[in-house]
Amino acid sequence: MKILQLTHKPPVPCIDGGCLAMRQITNALLDAGVDVKVVSVATKKHPIVFSEQFKQYQEKTQFESVFINTRLKLFKSIGSILQRTSLQADRFFSKEMVKKLETVFAREQFDVVILESVFVGNYIETIRKYSQARILLRVHNIEYLIWERLTKQTKNPLKKATYCYLAQSLKRFELSLFKQIDGYMPITEVDHNFFKERFPALNSRGLPFAVNLADYPIQNHPINENNISFFHIGGMNWQPNIEGMLWFLENVWEKVTEKHPQITLALAGKGNKAVFENRKFKNVQIFDFVEDAQQFIKAHDIMVVPLLSGSGMRIKIMEGLALGKPIITTTLGAEGIEITDRENIFIADTPEEMIQTIAFCVNHVKQCEETGKNARILIENKYNQEQIAQNLLEILKS
Repeated sequence: MKILQLTHKPPVPCIDGGCLAMRQITNALLDAGVDVKVVSVATKKHPIVFSEQFKQYQEKTQFESVFINTRLKLFKSIGSILQRTSLQADRFFSKEMVKKLETVFAREQFDVVILESVFVGNYIETIRKYSQARILLRVHNIEYLIWERLTKQTKNPLKKATYCYLAQSLKRFELSLFKQIDGYMPITEVDHNFFKERFPALNSRGLPFAVNLADYPIQNHPINENNISFFHIGGMNWQPNIEGMLWFLENVWEKVTEKHPQITLALAGKGNKAVFENRKFKNVQIFDFVEDAQQFIKAHDIMVVPLLSGSGMRIKIMEGLALGKPIITTTLGAEGIEITDRENIFIADTPEEMIQTIAFCVNHVKQCEETGKNARILIENKYNQEQIAQNLLEILKS
């Protein structure tokens, strides 16, 4: 069996959850002895980074890429509006990538093409023209729902109108793809139910993000109740992260530190300094991109993920669970993960609930640590990569 994995950004380096999810598929296939080739869009935001890790990935996957300038251009934007296409998806389309795919299909035959996200959906026509391969869509998120939720959250009239337009055009594009593919693999059961209701006859099977336990060794890190370190890791080039953290800092953190002056909050991820450095918040440390996300997570005590919009599975939450970290998030943040509030995670949706949950963790350190231990057990039992890899092979064979 030979697989082509088409991605809208390089899976290596793993600078965000999407990259991790894509690389997980690659590794699962390689471990099963499947012949995998990866063709990727590279952008200014997600460039090719030459490293030893990238070199190894390139050798294993026959990796090829095409650089696309995804910055918004006036005429292209006007064209998308007039043709009622999706501006977000159109940004990832180029004639150079079409030529690259033509060349790849001319010299190689594939059984299956896996589209990683809807943003490479514009290449379906090219795939159909030059290949007999089945096309499977990996559903990372319901992309248009992210914009719909942002539309509801924002109060700025101009932003609301812009988000609304982007949501509607992306919805038309995203749903149209399901009429052109042979099957899809949603990353969460919530997304699976959503699309199953709309496309009941289309082949599908859920394939959640899974963890290679060997990559997430547990480190004994007892919480010091006199100096508890809360943390968030996530790029501030994604609007839901900005929205959620500003909400948390303005409505929760200031009130919490008044009662618990000994606690601190560390923020890390690309763009954090640009968003937060000029804002004054008590007991907050700001880091930008960190080279080793896992070491950053291990160095702190309690993860906070205050998401108010978005869709899909939060990969950073999965990493935190795998590393045995207590996590405080919203119902939306935990969407798609089979967790239980107060058993292996903490759920809080309002500022008052967040404040009460943080106070509980500060005042009940042992119970908080126990929640982190249960989080690791959850990953071992339900999100082990070996189990998911077997499911993936069954999907491809069928």
